[in-house]
This record gives sequence, structure tokens and C-alpha cells, in this order.
Amino acid sequence: MLHISGSIDGEVYLNNESNSHRNYACIILAAGQSKRMARSKIVLPWEKKTVIGTIISSFQSAGIKHIVVVTGGYRELVEEEVKKYDVEAVFNPDFANGEMALSLKTGLRKISSSCDGVFVALGDQPDIHPIDLIGIMGKSDEFPDKLIIPSYSMRRGHPWLVPTIFFPEIKGIKSPDTMKTFIQNHEGDVEYYLVKKSNILADLDTPEDYERLKPNETN
Repeated sequence: MLHISGSIDGEVYLNNESNSHRNYACIILAAGQSKRMARSKIVLPWEKKTVIGTIISSFQSAGIKHIVVVTGGYRELVEEEVKKYDVEAVFNPDFANGEMALSLKTGLRKISSSCDGVFVALGDQPDIHPIDLIGIMGKSDEFPDKLIIPSYSMRRGHPWLVPTIFFPEIKGIKSPDTMKTFIQNHEGDVEYYLVKKSNILADLDTPEDYERLKPNETN
């Protein structure tokens, strides 16, 4: 049963349950050093929460119960904020390397192989919507062995939904290979979920990005 809990620009979004009977988890990659922001962008205010709090709430509203936040830079600040939510934090000791695969492998250690797939979300994309997350899960239900990637105007965004069958390969990624290499090697295993808005592309790299993208009602 789908539960309507609100709307975004006139579109309803759903709370707590999708129509999927499969078990999905989520890894939020929040280990970056925010060098261009010169402060932790993860804990910046966003509406009535913070950036990371808003992301966590979006996944929880879509019915995702197991959420792992990978921390690194500004560890204490981020983990203190994450404590406010029913999620798990895990520290990536190699965060300064900056390679996404290292943080993802750190998060995967906390994900059960009994789940059907895991969302790979970025810790600086607070404008993702539960309706899109539910749509991505629906696409994965339809194509359970495919990588589901949201797309806007022929451009890939995040979060990805990665089936469990790919976990061993990701865990085995070693330099110079990266997650970009992994996706390139699996072009034939990708199904795209088309979104109507560019929010899946928008991240917060600079103070200018934050000021441009933050909602008007941000405290």
C-alpha cells in the first residue's frame, strides 16, 4: 500500500512504504573533505534540517530502513549530526585519498548480502526526492539484475541502485580502476530511470553552489 504524505511542486510523494517487496539498503558517501567549501558541507543547514539530515529523511520517507553513512573529513561534526537519525555511521580511514570506491567498499562491509540491492548516494545532494527513489526501486523490481541510474537530459546522476550481484566486484576494485571504470565495464547492465528535474545532478561543491541551490526557507 502506498501512503501519500505530501507534494513537491504539485507532485505527490510517498511515505514509509513503496510497492516493492524487495529489500533495499542505502550507503550515503559523506567522507569528503569539502576543500572548495572550506567547511563541512554535509552539516550545512537545509530547510529545517541539515544537508545530511535531509538526505537521510528522503530515503527513510521512501521506506529504506538500513542506511549507512560513510564518514571521513570533519568526522566528529558529521557523526554527531548522524546520531540524530536511526542510521549507522562508519569511518573510512582512507578518506583523504578521495576515491569513491574506497568509501563505497567501507560502506558495503555494513550491508548484508541478503539484501536485494543498495542505493549509492552522495552526501551533498539534499534535493533528491522520495518519489524518485521509489521510482528507482520500481525500475529495479522490473530489472533486478541491472544497475539502475537516474538520468536527466541524457546526463547520469545519483543515487545509483546497485544489485547485490555486483557487490563482490566492487569490493575487489583496486587502483587504477575506479567506480567510473566499473560503470564503463557494465554499460550493458545499466537501466536508466528518467527524471523530470535536474536535482539528481546538483551537488554542493562551492559556497556559490550552496547559496544558489539552498531552499528559501533554510534557517
